[in-house]
Amino acid sequence: MVELKTKMTASGMVYIPKELRDSFGPTLRIIPDARAAVVFPEGARYQDVLDSLEIIASDIRHRIRLAQGRTGDE
Repeated sequence: MVELKTKMTASGMVYIPKELRDSFGPTLRIIPDARAAVVFPEGARYQDVLDSLEIIASDIRHRIRLAQGRTGDE
């Protein structure tokens, strides 16, 4: 899974890479909290978004294990 980095302009605009724009379409929904936000296409079903978030959470847990020098085999 790839990690993308982007910057916010002084006016609050965020560049969304073309690959995401093509995949997600012109209208997005965003659900934020204090530390993160989920961005998804307007027509996405919440269950599909939740399923995708579980995959992303698993990837983040794996990255944490790698950063701590663990492989998960312990």
